[in-house]
Formats: sequence, C-alpha cells, structure tokens
Amino acid sequence: MPLTKRWADTPQSVTGRALSILGVFGPDQPNLTLSEISDRTGLPITTTFRLLGEFVEWGALVRGPDRRYRIGPRLVELAALADAGSNVA
Repeated sequence: MPLTKRWADTPQSVTGRALSILGVFGPDQPNLTLSEISDRTGLPITTTFRLLGEFVEWGALVRGPDRRYRIGPRLVELAALADAGSNVA
C-alpha cells in the first residue's frame, strides 16, 4: 500500500519522527492534543500515540487531565543546561 502524501513527507527515522513531535510545541502552542500533534507532524495517529507515550514515560512531556500534552520536566532541565552552557567562556 503506497504512503499517502501526508505520510510520505514525514521523517522516516525514529529520531526524525520524535524531533518532529517536539518541534510542534512552542510559545504559541504549549499544550496540544494527540490529534493536533498528529496533524501538525503528518505522522499517523498510532505512531504519534506510541512516541508520545515514550516521551511521557521519560518525562519529556506531560499529559494533563484535559488530555493535552505539554513540555515536561526533563526537557525543562535540558533547556536549563543549554542556557547555563551559553554562559561558559
């Protein structure tokens, strides 16, 4: 079965797919549903769901009671390290 246009333009590696998910979050979109993330990345909903579960388990994302995902504590910690590293001469 050939890929649809939507899926054909998505990254094929797991890393690429994972990064595409993280890339949809931003100041204007801090909380997103599974469907919103799938639509924005072009990934199949099943793939998006599986990867989101792994992100939640690791602490990179948090799923709220409203079923929306947001950046989790692990990514906040990593961002703080990046900020601290920029002050090193």
